[in-house]
Amino acid sequence: MPSKYGINVEFKNSSIKDTKIDTSTPIAIIGDEPELRGLKVYNSVDEALEEIKGGTLKQALLDLQASSCRCQIIVSAFEKQEEGITNALQGIKALEKAEQELAIKPKFILMPEYNDTGIYGALKQIATKLRAVYAIELNAKNETEVKKEIENIITHRAIITFQKVQRIDKTTRPASAFIIALYANVMNSSEYGFAQTYSNRQIDGIDNIIDSVEYFYGEDCEADRLRAMGVTCIVQDLGIRAWGRGTRDEELGLSSLHSVIIFDRIIETILKSQKEAIDKSMSDYLKKVQDDLDAFYRKLVANRVLIDFKISLDEDLNTNESLAEGIVYITQKTQEVPLISKITNRIYRVSEYTTQLIKELK
Repeated sequence: MPSKYGINVEFKNSSIKDTKIDTSTPIAIIGDEPELRGLKVYNSVDEALEEIKGGTLKQALLDLQASSCRCQIIVSAFEKQEEGITNALQGIKALEKAEQELAIKPKFILMPEYNDTGIYGALKQIATKLRAVYAIELNAKNETEVKKEIENIITHRAIITFQKVQRIDKTTRPASAFIIALYANVMNSSEYGFAQTYSNRQIDGIDNIIDSVEYFYGEDCEADRLRAMGVTCIVQDLGIRAWGRGTRDEELGLSSLHSVIIFDRIIETILKSQKEAIDKSMSDYLKKVQDDLDAFYRKLVANRVLIDFKISLDEDLNTNESLAEGIVYITQKTQEVPLISKITNRIYRVSEYTTQLIKELK
C-alpha cells in the first residue's frame, strides 16, 4: 500500500512480451476397447499400452509405437458395436471436452478401422473446432475407386489414405497412424517444425506396402495423380516414404496442409496472447497488443516460417462508433514460405562446343 504523504514510485512492466508458440503435438485416438470408457490422457505410447488391452485402440497404439512416436496420447474409448456407429460418434464428440477435462488439446486425431461417411463428417467437424489434423481411411483399392470415393469430400485438415501396409511385426494395418506419427515427429524435430511437412520423408514402423501404387519419379504416374487429388500415398523410393500433402478445399485457397498448420499456430498464439487485453483500458493495452504482434511476426520471418508481414489499424474499420464500443480491428497481412513442389530442369543438347576438343590439345 503506498504511503499517504511524500513520494511514491509505481513500477509497471510495459516491455514487449515474448509470445510463445504451442509446439506440443498430442495425438487423440478414438476407438473401441474391451473395458476402458471415456477420455484419458497418457504421457507416452508405452504408458497407454500398459493399460489398454485390446480393440482398435491397442492396434493404433502399436502402430504409433512401431513408428517411434514421442507424443502425449489422448484416448476416447467406447464399447464396440456389431452394427451401427452410435458409440463411435459419441467417442468423437467426447473430444469436445478434452481440454476442459484433461487440460490438453489434441493436434492430431486418429480413428483407424472406422471407415464410414458418417465418421468422416464427424471427424471433420471436431477437427475444425480443435484446429487439428485428422486422418481419413478410404475403402478404395485403386485410383479409379479413390477418385469416386473422394468426389464429395471437401476438407483442408484431413490426411487421406487408402493403402494397407505391413507393420514391422508383420501385421497388416491401414496407413493412417504411420503418417500421423511421421508428421508429429517432424513437428517435434524443432521449435518451428510445424512449418515443415511429412511428405517425401521416410516412414518408420512399416515393413512392406500391401496396396502398392504405380510410382515413377519424373514421369506421370498413379502416385502423382492421387497426390493431385489430395490423397497421401506410401511409395518405395530409397526406403518407404510418404508422398502427398495436399488439401481438398478449393474455396479456402490453401493447397498445402503445411499452410493450414502455419496459420492455425498463428491464430492459436494470437488468441492466447491477447486474452489479457480483454476488458482492459484501450489506452493502456492497444499499443502493447500491436507491439507484441509485431515482435511475434518478426520472429516467424526470422525463422523462415513467413516471408513478410504488415500490421495496420484500418481507419475504415476502426470508426468512432466501433472504438467507442471497445471493438478494435487489427489487419494483418502475411505470406508463408512455400514448399517446393516441382523442379523443372531444362537440358539442351547442342553441337557448339566441339572445338573445345582441339583447344585441349594445344
